Amino acid sequence: MATPTRQTIKDLRAMSTPDLQQQLHALRQELWQQRLKAKAGALQQTHLITMTRRQIARAFTVLRETRTPA
Repeated sequence: MATPTRQTIKDLRAMSTPDLQQQLHALRQELWQQRLKAKAGALQQTHLITMTRRQIARAFTVLRETRTPA
């Protein structure tokens, strides 16, 4: 079962291309902030970095699926 903060592939596929690009931008900013906090020692939940990286990969996968026909 998906957690409330994590989007499923089905949710991502329902998004339009501009929405996906906006989501990617937001996720990249979030990852950057998490990395800064981790380096400073302020990030207690380091697993969030891995989760964010996976969310970015999912969004990229769906974006590529919409750009290239199968």
